[in-house]
Amino acid sequence: MEKTNGLSFSYSPKSFGDSQKDYWNAVNHLLKMEFSNINFYQLKKLSEEHVGILIVSIEEVLGEETFLSPRGAIITFDGEISEKQIEFCRSIFNKSLLGFIDTSKPALLHVPWFKRIVFESQVLGTGAEVGAGQIHLGKILEQSLIELQRVKKLHENVVPLRHEKIKGINLYSKFAAGFSSGGEFFDIKKDDQQIIIIVTHSKSYVASSIALNHFEEFQKVKNANKELIEDFLENLINECRDLDLIDRETPQALQLDILRLDLRTFEYEGFHFGHGSYFSNGRKLSNENQRALNENFFEEAHYSGQLERGEKLIYASPGVLQNFDSRGEKGLLNKIILEQFDNGPREVLNEIFFQLKKNNEEDFLKFDASVIYLEVDANAFIQV
Repeated sequence: MEKTNGLSFSYSPKSFGDSQKDYWNAVNHLLKMEFSNINFYQLKKLSEEHVGILIVSIEEVLGEETFLSPRGAIITFDGEISEKQIEFCRSIFNKSLLGFIDTSKPALLHVPWFKRIVFESQVLGTGAEVGAGQIHLGKILEQSLIELQRVKKLHENVVPLRHEKIKGINLYSKFAAGFSSGGEFFDIKKDDQQIIIIVTHSKSYVASSIALNHFEEFQKVKNANKELIEDFLENLINECRDLDLIDRETPQALQLDILRLDLRTFEYEGFHFGHGSYFSNGRKLSNENQRALNENFFEEAHYSGQLERGEKLIYASPGVLQNFDSRGEKGLLNKIILEQFDNGPREVLNEIFFQLKKNNEEDFLKFDASVIYLEVDANAFIQV
């Protein structure tokens, strides 16, 4: 088989069977329109050498075939697949498993996912010979940044001010998009007993993507506590470190804040890595943590406390501080919160973002900016 410097896909015999040919021909055509250097190979047998990402059917994985997937594997199935089969595939391929594809669905549904594989393979070097990733890096990052900015702006327009009421808590949040690559993302995990808020700020689009994947996995964790949060952080740190996206000496590479609030006692705890700031009832609670995101600094970054009835807690992201700092207005955020705190959440959030966007002629800020406002009901029942 001819070697190639571009990304290639290798189809196993059963994955390109008669029932799936139309699906894969459509995928090939759509990807070729955008990535002319992609190659597609049909393997005569699984033991044959293949140079690209392996596409293999679930039947072949469950059978007695043995094979390798040097650049990752995609498992195909037709209509349905069981959890037991999924777990078996994960045990076989581990980190080289890229995902599962239902070929009974339209190819257009999955093309964006295949494009992401192409982007990440070329950027991270998992799908090309040495040096090929660098050839395409500028173009890939440019297109990724355009897509990311489009998503940021859409999110800002669709959710200008988010409000949720959760068992004695009013939770408000607001976001404004910035030109910076990577940017900020936050997630809220909630159940009847607690809420967990996670915010990340990164300079890397790939690091942000990895963080979002870990958010999604963490949503499945039940009865999260300090130990399980540390496990989540360690998994995120290890993957980013394996890809050289973070190191032990650069705290700005990936900043993270996580807050867990017990909805029965209103006790809270969390981890604070980076330049975000916390305020409670008009006063600042935290200073910047200059430590890099690192398991050796968990205890140093850990914080805890308890909210009272009617108490308010505000978190301003690193991007908020960076936007004010870049305009020489470092102390303005503290001033706004002190002056507006008693006027209610909407007034506080609207004033912060009015000041951020004031005299800004662009559609975007310089950096993504997020503010989260949490308020305990004055009549909330607190378990003693």
